[in-house]
Amino acid sequence: MILVNIDDVEQKTFICKLLYFGTGLGHQAVIVFFVISGYLVGALTLKKWQKNGPNFKAYISARVSRIYTALIPALIVGFILDFTGLHWFNASELYTNREQYRINSLITDISAHLDFTTFAGNLFMMQRVVVEHLGSNGPLWSLANEWWYYCIFAFIGIAMTSVGNKKTVFLAAAILLASLLPFKMVAWGLIWSLGFVVHAWINSQVWRPHPLVGVSFFFTTMVASRYINIGDGIANEFISDLLVGVGYVAALVSVSNMTMLPLKRFNAFLADFSYSTYLTHFPAMLLLTAIGYQVFGLKFQVQPSAYGWLYISGLIMLLYVYCLGFSLLTERHTSFVRNKLDSYLGLAPRRAATNKFPATVSK
Repeated sequence: MILVNIDDVEQKTFICKLLYFGTGLGHQAVIVFFVISGYLVGALTLKKWQKNGPNFKAYISARVSRIYTALIPALIVGFILDFTGLHWFNASELYTNREQYRINSLITDISAHLDFTTFAGNLFMMQRVVVEHLGSNGPLWSLANEWWYYCIFAFIGIAMTSVGNKKTVFLAAAILLASLLPFKMVAWGLIWSLGFVVHAWINSQVWRPHPLVGVSFFFTTMVASRYINIGDGIANEFISDLLVGVGYVAALVSVSNMTMLPLKRFNAFLADFSYSTYLTHFPAMLLLTAIGYQVFGLKFQVQPSAYGWLYISGLIMLLYVYCLGFSLLTERHTSFVRNKLDSYLGLAPRRAATNKFPATVSK
């Protein structure tokens, strides 16, 4: 939004190309998160169920509290921010005439998706199934994927860890649910399931690559996914994303024996509000940019000059402060909400825990 697309950059220096590459990995980051989620939610839950038997109530409580404690406020606040921008800060026409800017992350007409139907659809994880994402909040597409992967896994996991007729019933439920969802959403669930490969590999005696080898391979797959065009179509898109997923599997396995990771405390701090950042940053970013243009005359889609990078840096800092504040009011109370749900579902009391990255973790 702030800088022109790389094709329109007048002076493509090495540093400029490097910065564009680093800030253009949003989609690849989603693929990485799918693998992490498959490991933490899928593989670790299955391991627990294989040992103690399936506990569907506890699983529901964990997933609902983790997702909805922050999602419901995020949808409400996001709607308010988009409504405000659309009606009072649209001199730039970001909200109504996105085509003139060629901003890849603005993929729908915001004004057409600020209604109760879209809000309800996003509340029940139906974005990209029967409705679009709410307003400008395009990143929410991947949350719907996550949610339905949780549901399909729950049925398959119960089938795998149960006996008798339950196996058939829950396996049939998983197949039925998958058949009702868009093909692309289900297909990318195979990348989510790579988390099971990570778990099996880490807990086996099979050779593991050196961290430098694993991380280097992952970096290579990231570069390849950005710059190697293997053609159009869903099959080629899937192959590109699967390559990133496999690369990240290698990276995770290779570092699994390391006792000390760099910047551990700093990453833990960021992890505490990563889910809130994911849920809320886009509507806030769009509104701040629109206000900057209309009120302060701050131009956007400029060349990557000192002004452009300074603008981006300042905006990012404001967004992080905003997202941190949002998390303190919402995400930070996930354990409290889960304890209430546990009590309602008749589950034994559990000790409060701090939620860490990624958003799917619930200890």
